[in-house]
Amino acid sequence: MGRNFLLFDRDRDLEMPKSAREWLPPGHLCWRVLEIVEGLDLSAFEDGYRADGQGGGAYPPAALVALIFYCYSKGIRSSRGIERACLDDLGCRIITANHAVDHSTVARFVQRHRDALAQLFVQVLALCGRRGLVDLAAVAVDGSPMDANASRDSNKQLHRLEAVITQCEDEISALMNDVGDHARRVETGDTLDADDGPPRDDWPRLSRLCDLLARARTARDRLYQRALPSANEIRIKAEAAERIVARAEKRLAAETAAHQEKLRKYRARTEADRAVGRRAANGRPPVPMGNKTVLVRQRVRLEKARAHLERARSPEPVPSPTAVVSLSDPDSRLQLGKHGGYLQGYNVQIVCARRQILLAIDIHDNPSDRTALIPMVRKTQENQRAAGLAGDILLWLADSGYASAASFEELADLPLLVSVTSEADQAGFPAKRQTAPAGQRAMADRLATSAGRAQYRQRGALVEPGFAQLFQRFGRHLNYRGRQAVDTEIKLLGTVHNLGKLITSTTRSRS
Repeated sequence: MGRNFLLFDRDRDLEMPKSAREWLPPGHLCWRVLEIVEGLDLSAFEDGYRADGQGGGAYPPAALVALIFYCYSKGIRSSRGIERACLDDLGCRIITANHAVDHSTVARFVQRHRDALAQLFVQVLALCGRRGLVDLAAVAVDGSPMDANASRDSNKQLHRLEAVITQCEDEISALMNDVGDHARRVETGDTLDADDGPPRDDWPRLSRLCDLLARARTARDRLYQRALPSANEIRIKAEAAERIVARAEKRLAAETAAHQEKLRKYRARTEADRAVGRRAANGRPPVPMGNKTVLVRQRVRLEKARAHLERARSPEPVPSPTAVVSLSDPDSRLQLGKHGGYLQGYNVQIVCARRQILLAIDIHDNPSDRTALIPMVRKTQENQRAAGLAGDILLWLADSGYASAASFEELADLPLLVSVTSEADQAGFPAKRQTAPAGQRAMADRLATSAGRAQYRQRGALVEPGFAQLFQRFGRHLNYRGRQAVDTEIKLLGTVHNLGKLITSTTRSRS
């Protein structure tokens, strides 16, 4: 008696259900995604297409948005990966109605509708709010680096960029001169000196040179932009320069008044002596106002102080000789890696509430988090209003990387707790006590109370799982280049993250 194995005959005809609704169970991810996308406002996508019915047929935006959401939810983010999934993933076949969507269509759709895709984050957040998933009792802000689609070896200093720009300009000029000479020879019929071989095609090379030249110029502009101090630094330096100017003006006014008084007294004594018939009885006369050494020096000091104030108000960017910028993706920067060393990437910022619901996700230009607190708070408030989330956030939390006296002053009206000393000490664990910097003592006092310590302990549990879930699903590598494209990409990551929370909540409620 043989072994009782199931029959596997792959040559026989397999009967599939005629209705696509029977291909996958009702609770499958693709049906959940289609259900949610049907409730989204996609008019921003549809407005980009012709309304007269002319031209070739286009894929419906709802189908492509659902396809992107579905593939991102499964960790498939590249356009070629999505193309492959449309062939071998049954959920993709259902979403696309069995159309084989190619990678170029997906890539062009994402590039064409970047703003509309980014706006879907607020719509999904609003759905989470209506489902009761958004808890505004406490939120936490944090940042983490993500690898850009660029190598560290692509970083170049200013003199190297200038050399690349000059070389590209010279080669482009030489190519255009050759094209012009060839065109003139063709027009005049003077082609005897031309080579007997086929004509050389220089257009691909010209295209590559133009692309490299554009990226090199953009990289040079980024170096100068990053050499500019921040708005807060400009304000601090300008205020200090204004105080120097005020002291110089006060000193000049005092010296001028003293010397004028001296001249007045001399004139009064001279007139009194002349009245009684005496001459030159007052000795050597005082130095005129224009020649007084003290006044001349004070005027020079005042002019220098005013010039310094003007430079402080309108600083000129001077890149450091050691500053570098990526030639592949000029908007990316060297970031301190989570496990040591440096990486070429972006500083991704999130604001996370309970259940790891993201209220905001954005990229920050600076590797340091210090200047990111105010923009992230304002972006969260903007998203909250746009999503119709009622109520105010009762507690804002951030780690010591966001500690800044200027940020505390700007956000003084918010219930904000930011670590200003040791992170472990703020959480109430044994640690070496550190002294809070000047301007942050009030925040340190709030955190030193038992209530402040208890509230601050929520920070890690709020935001760290949010980053862990993002990176576990999507990884730490970005596919797109340029700030606008990367911003759309991370907005998609945040949208799909919240979408997963919404789908999980819906599945649990129905079960």
